[in-house]
Formats: sequence, C-alpha cells, structure tokens
Amino acid sequence: MIPIPARFELVRVGVAGPSSANDRTFRRAVDRGELVRVRRGVFLPAERWRALQPLDQYRLTIAAAVERAPALIVSHRSAAVLWGVPLVDPVPTEVEVLTSPTNGSRREGGFRRWATRDHETDVLEIDGIRATSLRRTVVEIASSLAFPGAVAAVDWALAHGIPRDELARLAMALLSGGALKRAVVAIGFGDGRSGSPGESVSRALIHQLGFPAPELQVAFHDRRGLIGESDFFWRRWSLIGEFDGMVKYQNERMLRGRTPAQVLAAEKRREDRLRATGPRVARWVWQDLTPDRLGPLLLDAGLPRLG
Repeated sequence: MIPIPARFELVRVGVAGPSSANDRTFRRAVDRGELVRVRRGVFLPAERWRALQPLDQYRLTIAAAVERAPALIVSHRSAAVLWGVPLVDPVPTEVEVLTSPTNGSRREGGFRRWATRDHETDVLEIDGIRATSLRRTVVEIASSLAFPGAVAAVDWALAHGIPRDELARLAMALLSGGALKRAVVAIGFGDGRSGSPGESVSRALIHQLGFPAPELQVAFHDRRGLIGESDFFWRRWSLIGEFDGMVKYQNERMLRGRTPAQVLAAEKRREDRLRATGPRVARWVWQDLTPDRLGPLLLDAGLPRLG
C-alpha cells in the first residue's frame, strides 16, 4: 500500500457546534488561507496541501475520513488509490467504502457507499486503515467501472503477479448479477503484457469498436539489431499501433538523464526504423482515446472493422 503523505501533519479537532470558539478559530484560519479543511474536523496547513499532487491529496482525504470513523472499510477506487492500482478517470472526490445491504448503496456526505453482505473476505488493516485487499479491490473495480478502466486495473494486477483464476474465483464469491458479469468479462479480457494504462484503454476501445485484436509487444529487428517492441501489431494488415502516453517525456526515471527533446528524437528514430521494416505505423495519445477519435484514426491507417 502506498504511504499517505503528511498523514501525521493533520490537525484534528473534536466535533464542534457552529457557535463554538474552537470552530470559529479554524474557520477563520481557513478563510485566511492558512488551513485547508480536508474533511469535517480535520485540517492541513494550506502550504503543505498545495505542495501535494492530486492523488496524494486524495490519499490524505481518505486518511482524514478514517480519522473520523476508524471502522470504515475503504474500497473500490479509494482502495485502488491506496494500493497504487492505476485509475484512468479523474481522481475521485468521494471516499468509497463498504456498507451493509440494509443501508444500501448511496452517496452522502462525501462518501460513496457500496452495499455488500461480505465485510470479512479479503479485508485487512494497514497503518490503521481498514481496506479491501489488493485482489478484492481489483475485482470490485472490474465490476464497477466502465470496461476500459476495468481492463486497465485487471491488466495491472496480472502484470503484478495476481493470477487470473484468483480474481475470477473471488469475483464468483463476492458478486452476482450485472456486477459479476462485468467483472468476469474484464478479468477474462485482461492481459498482463499491456505496457501501460493507456495501452490497456486502447486495447479495450479497439475491442469495443469492433477492430481485430492486435498482437502485443511484438519485437522488431533490423540489420542493426533490436529496434524495440511494438505496443500493438496487426500482422495481416502490416500495421503497428503505438500509444504515446507522454510520460516518457516527463518522468525522470524514464528520461534517464536525457532531455525531453532527446527522448522525442530517439522516438522519431525508432519509428523510422520500424517503418523501414515494412509495416505502417499509427500513433495516438490520451486525447485520442475516445470512440469518435480512435475509430477514424485506425480506419484511416487501413485497419478494417470486423463483421
């Protein structure tokens, strides 16, 4: 589980009535921009809050919610953020937790509550936070998100060594109806060879749009040796597909001491070498990952829809 930054810098106050001096003091500090109200009764120095990335702010929001109600079981997208499971949608604003069937699934007071009879299977406590296990989190993500986001989570789990059959068995034990069907489809479609969440979303959209399934991570060589592995390859149509997530131009680990311009130039040389081996190359970015944009892009590259 990813550590929650600045968790112990949280300022906690008791539940106070709106007329109490204690409450007024903190409200004035918020009005002056000195504190940020993370959750009811839990604050953080504003400078520290602004220094955090959105995911870290959200992790801190989860910690603040648990401060107020330690019995909560963090689940779904909130648990995914704690575990480091990639989410392809914007960072959530609500804290997602389990609740009983009698309470029912609902949204209230900054929470998204998911009704379930099973509050015991694959629930654990880490650093004072009760949360669903990594594999249960992936199963519940697969059952609750749209297909592309569900596939991204399943691909990541498979790549990190969680067996497909474990996910499938847990889904059968926990879920029913439409939720079970969605989870089983996403788990069955998952592929641990996917190199990034963007590649996972691409593959899911390619499937939904009715295009042929590509081969993944196919190695290409020329006289100089290995060029690299393509994200996608349609051998019959001699087409390579490449998702460009831009992270390679921003992440220090992937830059490996190079400037973004140097990485861009290396990518251009790589693509030129790939084209020289014969196949055409189609590239796309995050902004293209919608049916209205990816579909025409692949059709223009010569890839037909099936059926």
